[in-house]
Amino acid sequence: MGLILCAGKSQEQIELLELGLSGIHVAEYLTALPSKEVLREKLHKAIVQARQRLDNQTEETSRQDG
Repeated sequence: MGLILCAGKSQEQIELLELGLSGIHVAEYLTALPSKEVLREKLHKAIVQARQRLDNQTEETSRQDG
């Protein structure tokens, strides 16, 4: 998960990231920074989802090796 905060519209920054070439995809685009509570909830949800994906990959690998 990544968080990119931008203060303004700068085409140079967007081009520098080379989003398509780096494999980075935008899942959500906000024009205003949400409250700390909303950010906290979103981060917690993303961590839970990442752990679930990692656990699933580990289980899959174990089954293939076993």
